[in-house]
Amino acid sequence: MHLLNIAKHLFHLAQTEYGSENSPTTNDEIFTAQRLFEVLKSFKDSYFSELYTYDTLEYEDEYDETTDEDESDDEIMDEEESDNEMDDYDENEQFDLKSRFTLEEMENIIEWVDQHPNARFATISNRFKKIKHRNYITRFRQYIEKDGTRLQKLKQIKEFMFNKFYRKRTIEKEAIHDADLELYAIQKARELNWDTFKAGKTFINSFKRENRISSRRYNKIITRTKPKRKVCSLNDAHNWIESKRSLIAKYSANEILNSDHCSFQQEYIPPRTLSFTGERTTEVAVKKKYNTTHSYTIQPVTLANGHLLEKFLLILQEKENQFGQRVEKKLIIPPNVVVKASKSGKSSGEKHHAFLNEILRPLVGKKFLLFLDCWKTQADLTKFRAVFPNQDSQLLIFPEGSTGYIQPQGLSLFRSWRFIHEKIEHCTYINRTEITISDRQYFINMHSVIHNQLSDPQFKNLIKNGFKQAGLINETIGQIHKPKD
Repeated sequence: MHLLNIAKHLFHLAQTEYGSENSPTTNDEIFTAQRLFEVLKSFKDSYFSELYTYDTLEYEDEYDETTDEDESDDEIMDEEESDNEMDDYDENEQFDLKSRFTLEEMENIIEWVDQHPNARFATISNRFKKIKHRNYITRFRQYIEKDGTRLQKLKQIKEFMFNKFYRKRTIEKEAIHDADLELYAIQKARELNWDTFKAGKTFINSFKRENRISSRRYNKIITRTKPKRKVCSLNDAHNWIESKRSLIAKYSANEILNSDHCSFQQEYIPPRTLSFTGERTTEVAVKKKYNTTHSYTIQPVTLANGHLLEKFLLILQEKENQFGQRVEKKLIIPPNVVVKASKSGKSSGEKHHAFLNEILRPLVGKKFLLFLDCWKTQADLTKFRAVFPNQDSQLLIFPEGSTGYIQPQGLSLFRSWRFIHEKIEHCTYINRTEITISDRQYFINMHSVIHNQLSDPQFKNLIKNGFKQAGLINETIGQIHKPKD
């Protein structure tokens, strides 16, 4: 079979049918001729010398506006069968769409398809060579509606994380940690309406490797030297509890109380930060050095039966040891908080007196046993008796250095309190809540919420477990629910 003879005769037939009008050759005509030539070559290479069936080679111009009504039933049936065959493709190839097409390419293709609603698939695939199946169009629309593919969203998230990290470390010199990278990622994911996205350890570690980021130690801006405290052994602490067993036995679980102080820094700066690998000097700046060394203090009261007393003491830091008239007038104090002020943000003799008078006395009965640590001011029995003269009310002071073993709140409550505190600050940051984290009202509101949540009955066993670990009660504790769970 000679292709040249076929081409000559084909030219003769076309000239006879349509005349010999001369016109410029278009790109579409050249492309059609190339496809026709490939078909003729396939005939030449086949084992058949004669053709018994003929398939029409039909090419539709991209501007053809032919409607479905103009086609015959047979043509429609043939096209549907052809489309069904094209739809039957490997799902792995479908997954590859995410990496083979950019969002811009998808948008351009959909824009052209919408401008030519009657274009057949053959026309679309001829114009866009990478499109192999009709299902691509459907998938493109889905991706565009969701702001692009998963890979494209991940790319946007990582770009946002890097820009944020670069600015915080290089320009603002802030200390950055894995938790901050997680917050940046979740922030961007929410902007992209990807609510199910989770920035796990694998994702964070991958981001750090890609950008050559590692944990580095830097010179501490402020060094705080804490006085050495006397250390009490675990056995000594438990022996002290046993020595008081006869007194403890006189009180029921709802009459055994514990209270302690828990401090929070206004701005916490740990000794390490994430930074770029290989840098010569790793520097960290803080907004206010004052905030890294000063704190505010909470003092709640727990009962051995698992209850949290209805009010707690919050001591904020003020230069004048008290709130100014304008500040005090603006503060909104929730009913479960008693707010005081001191220069250090910590308790004092005056604040301890307020604790006994404004929190403990209105909320407890005449008979109770109160456990406190060995801080000198609150260990003064004379001050305690001035407020609680009834001998059924007793005060026991833990031995110095023993609170890490037998302080109920330190063994249970404060861990959960700090956990919720951390989550609230993270949530505030992620949602870009318009508040100042060092604001007085913020501290009041946040700890009021934490106290409210931990007062829920489901946390009774959590609080009670602290008393059991300390050895103050000996009873079976049911299932312990933690805020983390």
